[in-house]
Amino acid sequence: MAQKDWQHRLRDIAEQAKEHPAGAEMALRDLLQKEAGNDLCAALAQDMLGRVLFTLRRVKEALEALELSVTLMRRAKGEGSPMTCLAMQNLAHIYMSLGNIDKSIELGRQALDGLIASCGEGHGLVAGAMLHLSAAYYERRDFAEAERLLRGAREIWEAQDPTPPELGTCLNNLGRIKEERGRIAEGIALHRQALEVRSRLLGEHEDTAFSLGNLGVALASGGQWEEAAATLERCVAMYEALGQGASELAESYRKNLAVCRNRLAAEGKA
Repeated sequence: MAQKDWQHRLRDIAEQAKEHPAGAEMALRDLLQKEAGNDLCAALAQDMLGRVLFTLRRVKEALEALELSVTLMRRAKGEGSPMTCLAMQNLAHIYMSLGNIDKSIELGRQALDGLIASCGEGHGLVAGAMLHLSAAYYERRDFAEAERLLRGAREIWEAQDPTPPELGTCLNNLGRIKEERGRIAEGIALHRQALEVRSRLLGEHEDTAFSLGNLGVALASGGQWEEAAATLERCVAMYEALGQGASELAESYRKNLAVCRNRLAAEGKA
């Protein structure tokens, strides 16, 4: 199969994976069989297969697929290539989900260093690597290093035109770190910025609803019960409008909304 053909096939499978991951797994295994000996195709297919298997909660198999993807990508594109570094990031994420934070950080650092060397310090892929790596440091409860990495990513994305939606994720995560460090007012300010970015770029979207929820929870932590309740009402309504009203996230924010309403009722403000 010509390269353009298998690349097109991978794009089709990626779309299929959003709704039917089990079917995508079968399609990827079929493609791997047909393209045996094609290291680049196999590396990309194994990477996608790993992410599909992770969605299907088959984490051990996902780890094996992503480890093989990195090996094949190194052979096809070289140790420090952007494609190899991105495969390493996906592998690092699996290790983090398994609780192996040290291995996740080791791989994340290698990916970040490789992307800086190949793309330059101000590249969007470098910002993405910083964002991914910060999550591992957050899990380790090393909030200072997680915040340092997120600030670096923020600086890169804020300099880009048009603004990438990843900036909203970066601001959201910075807000959570501020909350963890007891700096609620700073956390609220960052959640407001994240909400503005996501509302402007994405409109009514699950990420916008998530930012509304995080802002509402932060406001409640700061004792701003009325605004917290109004914000959480908007959050739950948006999840419902998106057909996700029964999701785990929507339910958690609905419970937070109930807490706010109970507090306002106790204060005679309901």
